[in-house]
Amino acid sequence: MSAGWFDGSAHLCADPSATHNNGVTVVTPANWRHTYYQAFHTWSPRATARVDPDGKHSYVDAPLPEQLPSIPVAMYLADVHGTFRFLAFDFDATDTPTIGLPDSVADTIAFTSTLRSLRIPYLVTASGSQWGRHVWIRLANPVAARTVRSLAHLVKRAHRSLDLSPLTNPRTGCVRIPASAHRSGTCSTPVLADPAGDPNEQLALFSAGATMLDLRRLTKHLTMMLTVLDTAGTSAPTPPERRPRPVETPTALSGPTIVGTRTPGIRLDEASDGHRSALHATLSTPIALNDDHSGPAFAVLLRMAANGWSSDDVLTAARTAPALEYLRTSRYSGTGRTERPNAHQFAARQWSRAVTAWNAWTDTNPRRSRTVIDNGGRVLAQQIQQAADTDRSLWTGHAGVHRRCVLDALCLVAWETGRTEFDIDQRRLALTAGVTQPTASRSLSWLRDNGWITRIDASRGARSDRYRMEPPPTACEVESQGVPAPDPTLGSHLHQLLLHARHDLWTAPGLGGPCGATHRALLSGHHGVASLVHATGHTPALIAEHLEQLQDLGLVTRCGRAVQKVVAVMAAAATRLGVAGVVEARQRLYTAESLMWEWWQRELTWRRAPRLRKPIRAEHPIPLLRGRFPTKPDGRADFAGALGRLLASLSRASALEAA
Repeated sequence: MSAGWFDGSAHLCADPSATHNNGVTVVTPANWRHTYYQAFHTWSPRATARVDPDGKHSYVDAPLPEQLPSIPVAMYLADVHGTFRFLAFDFDATDTPTIGLPDSVADTIAFTSTLRSLRIPYLVTASGSQWGRHVWIRLANPVAARTVRSLAHLVKRAHRSLDLSPLTNPRTGCVRIPASAHRSGTCSTPVLADPAGDPNEQLALFSAGATMLDLRRLTKHLTMMLTVLDTAGTSAPTPPERRPRPVETPTALSGPTIVGTRTPGIRLDEASDGHRSALHATLSTPIALNDDHSGPAFAVLLRMAANGWSSDDVLTAARTAPALEYLRTSRYSGTGRTERPNAHQFAARQWSRAVTAWNAWTDTNPRRSRTVIDNGGRVLAQQIQQAADTDRSLWTGHAGVHRRCVLDALCLVAWETGRTEFDIDQRRLALTAGVTQPTASRSLSWLRDNGWITRIDASRGARSDRYRMEPPPTACEVESQGVPAPDPTLGSHLHQLLLHARHDLWTAPGLGGPCGATHRALLSGHHGVASLVHATGHTPALIAEHLEQLQDLGLVTRCGRAVQKVVAVMAAAATRLGVAGVVEARQRLYTAESLMWEWWQRELTWRRAPRLRKPIRAEHPIPLLRGRFPTKPDGRADFAGALGRLLASLSRASALEAA
C-alpha cells in the first residue's frame, strides 16, 4: 500500500480538477477518501445507514450522510426487500501473533487469491483496527439472502476469522464504508494487491460487479477445496450401512389439503388479505362464451402458484371452478364448448407449466416472491393442538373423535391461511375432516359451546357463518419470555392425519372414527394397549377390540405393529368391505348441493330483476346452470330434480376422468 495514495489525513473535499468516469470521481492522493465514500454512497442499497455518533461502537440507524462525516458510518449490504447488493467479508483478529501473520490477514490473502484466480472483482480495505480486513464484492444483480448465507458459511469453514453476522442477517447486516472513520482515530483504507498499482483501475473493475455465475463458480471452488481438505489422509469411504426399510406412515397418503366442493368455502378478511380474496373471487367469476378462456385460466394458475396451492388442491378446483373452464372443456363450432376427454391429465400439464413459469419468475424477481404471513393463525393453531392433547377424554367415542377431526381441520385452515377468523363452508369442512355435513354442524356447535371457537357473524344468503378461533380454554400457564415460534411441521402433520381420517375404510359399519384413531396412534409409534390408551383416551377393552379388527383386515401384525404397505392394504380392506368410493361419492353429493344452491340463487336473481334488465342465463360456463331452475307441474321449485340432474352430470365427468 502506498502512503502517497492513501493517507488517512487527506482532505475530505473533492479535487476540483478531477474528472468523472461512469459516475466515479478519479482517485487522486488528495481526494481518495471523498471519492471512495461518494462511490459507495451512490451504490448504497438503502437511503439509511448505521452511524456511531459517540465513537463508542453504539451504532444507530440514520439517513446516509451526503458528505463523508468524521464519525464511523456502516453501509447496509442488503436492500429493504432483503436481497443483497454487496458482499462484505469481515475478517477479524483480536490478538497480535508472536510469529507469522495474524489469522485475519492470512485468511484475507488466501481468500483474495481465490477471487483473483476466478477473475471476480473485489476491493480490500484495512478496517481501521490493527489487523481487521474487509473484502468487498459488488453484485451486478440482487442475490437472495439464502444464497449469500450458504456462501458465507462455506467461506467460514475455509477461513475461521470471518465474521458471519453481516452476511447472514439481511435486515441489519452492515459494514463500515471504505474511507469511513474508525473509533480509534484511523479510517478504513483501501489495500492494493500491487502497491504500485493504480486505484482508479481497481475501482473501475470493482464497479462492474460480480454476476450470479461468478458466485456459483466461487461456491463450487470452495466446496471442492473443502472436500479435498476434509478427505485428505483418510481411507476410502466405507459403503453405507443397509438399514431395514422403515414402516410406512400416513405420509404415503395423498390428497388435497382443504377439500373443495365448487367454490372456495373459506373466505378471509378481504381488507387484510386482499390477494387471497381476489383469487377466490376470480375463481368464482364465469367467463363469457365468446371470450378467450385459455389466457384467464393460465393467469389464475399462476396466482394459485404464487399463493402456495398444492397440486391436489388445484386439480380439485379445476373440476368445477368457473374461471378454470378451459381446463375442462375445449371450443367447438365457434362459440360452443365441449368436454375434454382427458381433462384431468390436461389440467395437470397446465399446472406444471404454471409452476415452472412461476419458479422462473421468482428466480429473476426474488424481492417480490411471497410466502404465507402468519397473523396469529399458526401460533394459535399450535396452542390449540397442545391444549387438546392434554385432555384425551374430550375426544373419545364416535362423537369425540369426529369433534377432534373437525378441530384439526379448523387448525389446518388457520395454519394454511395464517388467520384466526374465516367463513366456514360446512360441506367443505366436513370433507376435509372426514365426517358428514350434519356431524360437522354438531361438532361446530359443541366446539362453540365449549369455548374453542366463537361465531362472530351468522350466515346470510350465499355467505357462510364466520367463526373465530379462540385461545384454548384448557391452556396451561408456562413461564416464558415470549410466544415460541410454531412448529414448522404442524401443517403437514395435520394434513396427513386428516388424509387418514377421511379414508373410505373408516366409513365401514363397525369401524368408524374410533378405530381410525387407534390405527393413527399405531402409525405414530405407539405400541401396546397401555400406550394406545394413553394416546387415544379409549378404554383398554375398546383398544383390544380395535386391534383385533385391524388384524383381521391385515393392517396390524400379530405383534400389534402396523404393516408396511399401509396405503395398499387400506385400499384393499375398503374394497373388501364394500366402502371403496364412499368419500368420493360424498364429495360429489356435496358439490352437487353447492351447485344447486348457486343455481337457485341465480334463479332468484333472475326472477327479481326488472323485466328489461334480466341477466343473461347463457353466460354461465356450466351448461346446466344456463337454463331455468327445474320446477314442478304446480310451478314450485323442484330441488330434488335439480340435484339429480347435477349428480348425473358430475358422475359423467368423473367417468370421463377415470377413462
